[in-house]
Amino acid sequence: MDRNNKPKKAWYKRVWVWIGIIVVIGIIASAAGGSKDTPASTNNSPTTTSEAPQETKPAKWDIEAAYAKLSTGMTKAQVEEATGKTSDNCTESDMGTLGKSESCSYGNAFIDKGSILVIYSNGELSTKSKSTY
Repeated sequence: MDRNNKPKKAWYKRVWVWIGIIVVIGIIASAAGGSKDTPASTNNSPTTTSEAPQETKPAKWDIEAAYAKLSTGMTKAQVEEATGKTSDNCTESDMGTLGKSESCSYGNAFIDKGSILVIYSNGELSTKSKSTY
């Protein structure tokens, strides 16, 4: 008998159709929910719904107030105390007979919405500028 002369099975009589249906039912059942036998919470202490957890936000840095506190002749430690920030972005350069120069940035453009740039000459504040965003 020739294989090509066999009549084709109806689609619902094929094995792969039923395997597919079982897989789809399994996916739907697992997505619908898990076992209801496990307790929702293992914490036995009473909870109240009126006390929602409060998000603590860091205090906003007042760039204007910090900038106003800076004055010529301040040391780096005094500037950091006045601004409430430490600089993690400083660049030093040797100016020869003029001495050492250091440029430091305080604040973050994304977090603080601004920054203060301070230039120290021989360890003392000589120039300051601010940028707000």
